[in-house]
Amino acid sequence: MPAVVAAGLTKFGKRKEGVLELAAEASLDIVSKFAHEIDLVIVSNSYSGEFNGTSGLNNLVTTYLSMDNVPSFRVDNTSGSGGTAIAVANFMVRRFKRILIIGVEKMSERNTRQVTKVISSLLPEGERAASLPSLAALMAKLYMKKYEASRESIAQVAVKNHFNGALNPFAHIQKRVSLEEVLSSPVIAEPLRLYEYTPISDGAASLLIVDDQEAESFTDKPVYIKGVGMSSDTSYVTERQELTAIPSVREATAIAKREAKVDRVDFAELHDMATILEIVQSEEIGFFKRGEGWRGVMEGITELGGEKPINPSGGLNSKGHPIGASGVAQVVEAFLQIRGEAGQRQVKGARTGLTLSMAGFGNCSTVLILGDEP
Repeated sequence: MPAVVAAGLTKFGKRKEGVLELAAEASLDIVSKFAHEIDLVIVSNSYSGEFNGTSGLNNLVTTYLSMDNVPSFRVDNTSGSGGTAIAVANFMVRRFKRILIIGVEKMSERNTRQVTKVISSLLPEGERAASLPSLAALMAKLYMKKYEASRESIAQVAVKNHFNGALNPFAHIQKRVSLEEVLSSPVIAEPLRLYEYTPISDGAASLLIVDDQEAESFTDKPVYIKGVGMSSDTSYVTERQELTAIPSVREATAIAKREAKVDRVDFAELHDMATILEIVQSEEIGFFKRGEGWRGVMEGITELGGEKPINPSGGLNSKGHPIGASGVAQVVEAFLQIRGEAGQRQVKGARTGLTLSMAGFGNCSTVLILGDEP
């Protein structure tokens, strides 16, 4: 069973640094301590070619870090790249005992229209006119109609996550917002508004993953990867049975829970590219019955002090979403929470956590369950 023994993170936001500098900033502490013990480097990144005109990023990163002799490769699974990179490391750690994962994305060199067009290319050609934000808006409309969910419950996700993000010094947006401010912000895709979507962010995150047999030689508080689940669905959203469910999330969660031998976790970091996604995903991971997630938000169950905290980091909604870094940053948050090092956003008694890294609109999902014991 692999263990996370060290983690690094940059502040997310619109950064002046380039993609290599961001990767180095997130990983420099780990490299300075353990460079001669690292056997493999995995770089999670989706769009360095499209956004930065850079290919072969993994080799450029290892050169930049003066680790030319360490083998490396790049993982690209769009917005699910980070979780996929960790899943790959989980499978490979028996061969490469000490693996450095660096997730990085530099997105702000392109404007919003350009970024949306590039990311929408993950959809089949015939569906690209429907961007991911517009698909989220359609999901919100269908969900509210099917389950009689209030419009306020969906907006309340942004209120909660901006509250959490204001406690996170690494978050892109460190500002609390009221329900009224969310509902009066500019419309992006009816009915969802500006504060209900993730901002376009730059940033990087890193993890050192080792075989559990030597974890305690690196730290006295390792965090173990207890379960990994991966599942996929058709890329054709129009061919799915319904748009108020994400089957790949449900299946990946079931696989991860079986492997981890756990029925419940203390908190979750979910892929809230849009507010409605957090609600639907909270049902798919088993926090709520289908159609009940919106009630959980309104009742405060998913808040930091609630029974089932979701996105204590602020989530993608407030922390930001530099695509290749997001899934790695989720595990950094879980690492901090389980070690009791999350500061003002600490979940009380956190010993197990779940992270969901989702590619596209549920095209592929990776769920990780982490805990303080093997």
